[in-house]
Parts: sequence; structure tokens; C-alpha cells
Amino acid sequence: MDTQYTHPAYQLVQIMNRIYENGMTTTSGGNLSIADCEGNIWITPASVDKGSLSPRDICCIKPDGTPARQNLHKPSIEWPIHVAIYKLRPDLKALLHAHPPALVAFSCVRALPNLRMIDNVYRALGRVALAPYDLPGSMGLGEKIAGSFAERYNVVLMENHGAMIGAADIFAAFTLLAG
Repeated sequence: MDTQYTHPAYQLVQIMNRIYENGMTTTSGGNLSIADCEGNIWITPASVDKGSLSPRDICCIKPDGTPARQNLHKPSIEWPIHVAIYKLRPDLKALLHAHPPALVAFSCVRALPNLRMIDNVYRALGRVALAPYDLPGSMGLGEKIAGSFAERYNVVLMENHGAMIGAADIFAAFTLLAG
């Protein structure tokens, strides 16, 4: 999918619709972001049904977390995690956080799936990290997840929570999630 000429808000809505329709998040769960060429971060909002997002719902923040424009909603409570990862990994331009049931189950038993069972999955995902539990949206969770990304992981399971995936664009992140 070529996203080069599509505004980040439209990309985020399109991918969140796919995640939601495929049962990989709930109406209130998950968040997506795209870092644009100016350093702004386009991110899904807090407290808005993920199954009915529109482009005008998408928030835009500066790397320091201040609004880059007037937003209709507050950004996801996990925006600090996104900011921290983008600072540590400027090669990543998109982040996807979802709650696919199988990966949540692995995260709850503090285990990583054996990706070597299916060679093409292992080649696509590479190494996967498991970040220890902390409260969703907390600075502690942000530090733990960002620490894994700093170690060059692109896929991080969050203990008792879900998965965070980083990629060059949001479609590539979704492709890694959907396998």
C-alpha cells in the first residue's frame, strides 16, 4: 500500500478500522501514531470508539506533547510512550499498539511465541521483546517499552496488556501485526 500521498489522519483511520474489524482491539483499546516529516505526531484519540473513528478525530501533537493544532479530543493516554520511542528510534515513522487475543494471552503468561515455527513470520518480525508490566499510560510503562525499542526491537509484547509494533509506515506495522 502506497501511503506517500495520503494524509496521516486518513492512514490512521484506515488501519484502526482494519484492526478493529479483525478483533485485534476493543472499542476503547489500542492506539496508533505516525511521525510526519516535520516531527509532529499524529495519534488516535483517547475515549473515542475505535470502531467509528473519522479523520477529524485524529490528534496532532508536537514531540514535546503540546498540541500542534486544535484537536477535537485528547490524544491517547499513551502518547508519552509514542514520543519516547520516536526520540530513541528516528528510523521508525509509525507505531501500532493493539490487543490481539493470542498476543495478550502470551503476555499474560509472560511468554513469547515461538516464531521460528513459521520461518516467514520469524523473518518478518525478527526478535520480539517482553516489557514488564506497568500501569497503562504511565511513565514507567513508557520507559520499559521505549527501552526495548532502544535495544533495536521492533515488536514488543507488553506484559498483561498487548503489543507495540514500530515500522517505517503504518501499513508495514499492520502487516507485521496481521502476519
